[in-house]
Amino acid sequence: MLRTMREGSQKHPWILWVILIAIAITFVIVGAWDNQGSGPNTVAEVGPYKVTQQEYRRAKQRYARFYRDQLKQDDVKDETIQQLAIDSLVTNKSWQVLADEFGLVVSPKELHDAIVSQKDFQKDGVFNAEYYQRLLTANRTKPHDYEKQRRNELLIEKARLMVSEATALTPTELQEVKDLHARQTLDGAEPDMKMFEQIKMQFVLQKKQRAMQAFQAALRAREDITIHEEML
Repeated sequence: MLRTMREGSQKHPWILWVILIAIAITFVIVGAWDNQGSGPNTVAEVGPYKVTQQEYRRAKQRYARFYRDQLKQDDVKDETIQQLAIDSLVTNKSWQVLADEFGLVVSPKELHDAIVSQKDFQKDGVFNAEYYQRLLTANRTKPHDYEKQRRNELLIEKARLMVSEATALTPTELQEVKDLHARQTLDGAEPDMKMFEQIKMQFVLQKKQRAMQAFQAALRAREDITIHEEML
């Protein structure tokens, strides 16, 4: 093969150039094809959604700032930050998959209202379009990308709310509320219905929290989640 190419190139020099160009084009096409798949930019895959390196880096930065600025901790291990970042991103993508399965959508009006009501983009309590553009530019974010991100956040909120609102106290749990209220009521005193509602709300909130934790664990146990550990 090599001898044939060498002999052919001596008689017809243009043949070698054609072969080399064809090889170069092949490498370009293969490279582009690889980039369209998981590629070096994908940290994790959750169903049809991908966690990109950019998302992962931003999440790590947020957690690092939280520990440094809010908790005043500068000695948090990088492994801890990495795990928190990837866990939060995978969980959010899982909620997006669930939102799709529920058929949830965010209307243009809902997205618009959410953005204009965001205090970060307001001046004197009113949305300022110029300030909005300037702030996004300062953060190296395009409006289209931010709006896509905000729409996803609203979808996740809707999915969480749907699961949360489906949680109600059973008759047995409601009886526990009544029993606790009775124990906290002084002998001979009139029942305090405000206290009863507070106790009931505590029971509901605790049950919602347990339900959300169990639901998130179930989402994370899905088989369509792949984490590329070598990319962390």
